[in-house]
Amino acid sequence: MKHWNFAFLAKVDYTRFDEITVPITLRSGISEIVVDAKLDTGSKNCIFQPRYARWLQLDLTSGTPQRFRTAAGSFNAYGHEITLQVGDLQWTTTIYFAEPENFPVNVVGRVGFLDHLQIGLVDYEQQLYLSPYDAA
Repeated sequence: MKHWNFAFLAKVDYTRFDEITVPITLRSGISEIVVDAKLDTGSKNCIFQPRYARWLQLDLTSGTPQRFRTAAGSFNAYGHEITLQVGDLQWTTTIYFAEPENFPVNVVGRVGFLDHLQIGLVDYEQQLYLSPYDAA
């Protein structure tokens, strides 16, 4: 039987949430905000509620437009390059802010979040372990 060893630099305890939820710091220029986001391994992109674009002093519709389709319907969103941070780990990436004001959730997905990390998950203990991805 093979064994693999992993070492992680950050741990996120999500016991106070019903889903795997990660506190994310979004930073643009001198503005920053901490947002709770759901980890969605089935989502290709990171999508946040439009109010956070305003809080970061971004012009929502000046970003790269993208139409998203889900099982629940479709919506427009706009991509902006920001600094994303979780714990002590940070990187610059493009995230999308949904156009509908009533967009219900913040989601971190594969592009912009998971593609920057190695993760370990112990759901029974509601712990998420993170380290930066190093291809070497």
